[in-house]
Formats: sequence, structure tokens, C-alpha cells
Amino acid sequence: MLSLTTLACGLPRDPEGTLDRVRGGTMRVGVFERRPWTTLPTKGGAGGLEGALVAELARELGAKIEWVRATESQLLEALKMRELDLVIGGLTADSPWAQHVAFTKPFYTDTIVVGAPPGTRRLEKLDGQSVSFHAREPVIGGYVRKKGGVPRPVPELGQAQGLLAAPTWQLPSLAVGPAGITLHETHHVIAATPGENAWLMRIEQSIATRKRFVGMILRTSRP
Repeated sequence: MLSLTTLACGLPRDPEGTLDRVRGGTMRVGVFERRPWTTLPTKGGAGGLEGALVAELARELGAKIEWVRATESQLLEALKMRELDLVIGGLTADSPWAQHVAFTKPFYTDTIVVGAPPGTRRLEKLDGQSVSFHAREPVIGGYVRKKGGVPRPVPELGQAQGLLAAPTWQLPSLAVGPAGITLHETHHVIAATPGENAWLMRIEQSIATRKRFVGMILRTSRP
């Protein structure tokens, strides 16, 4: 029979004691803006879906949040050097930073699709058709082109006519439905201090209890 000591050796551990330090203490969180995942209120702190998830984690642990605002690369470099405990900002699992920091398990799969007005015939191919996308998301234009469409950047998707490209959660607010063509899928994650496995597991446990609400929150978010 295995002893309790042997069993304990297999438990997730934090070499730097991050979870123990954060519990009842201070959680150092880096944030950059990427709506609707994160927003930067003028009075400080962080909003958006991920801002809310982190606030709930802090509440569970009885921790105070020390928010740090900077660019994505600056924050992730600081996280790599263990100067931060978390970084949020719409990060995805395919980020090259996955080699340098710890990513949680994906908590939401964001599916970019072609949307069309009600009554539009379901599409199998784009075949050179014009597809509007939000100008602040140029990568979506690349997805459209890769699928054989002609990307058309617009300042406001709500005013676009005809086909458009957007995340599935955004389609109801744009009064369109999926046209049958998926452009891309991204898996959203939160970045944590590398090597602190108990800390990473605790973050994942907190997020897991709220995963079922993520889609609902996104559908009511302002893009």
C-alpha cells in the first residue's frame, strides 16, 4: 500500500509557492485590452469577460488584485520572469508564448464564420464573393481570402450589407445567421507563471465552474 507521503509526491506543486502566496495576499495580474475579452476602464482595473473571471478567482482566494497595464509582449515577458502571476487579454492557445509561460486549458473555442442575412441560401464556397469584416481585426480578412472570398474591411459590422465574417457569438447582435462556412477556430486561454502547477490547477478549477456562462456573457457583450 502506498504511503500518504508517496501519494503527496504526485500532487501538483509550486516550486515558488505562488498559490500559497496569493491566497489571502496579492495577485499580480497583467492586462492589455482586447474586447470583449478584456477592457481597460478609465478608473483602473480590468473589465471584460476575463477581467470578471480573474475577479472571481481573487474573491475565492481572498486575494487583492494588483493590476498592471502594458503591452502584450511586455506583460508576457514579465510573466516569464515571474514578476506577474497572471496575464489576460484574449490570448489563444496557438500563441508562440506557449513555449515560455503556462497556459490554462482552453475555456472557450471562438469560431469565426461567414454570416448572412435571413433567407440567404446556405453556401458551400465563397467563390470570389465580397465578405465584410471589422477593420480592427485584419486577420479575419486573411481567413476570408484563404477561403476564396474577397475581404472588405468596414468600420462597423452592424452597417455591413450582405455577407460578413465574425465570431459566432456576435452573429445575433448583427441580425445574421451562419451561412455554412467556418473560417477559423481559436482556443482562448489565460497565461500563468511557468512551472507553478498547483497555481495553474487552481486557476483552471475556478474557470471550470463558470465555463457554461462564457458563451452567454459573450453574446451580451459589446464587441
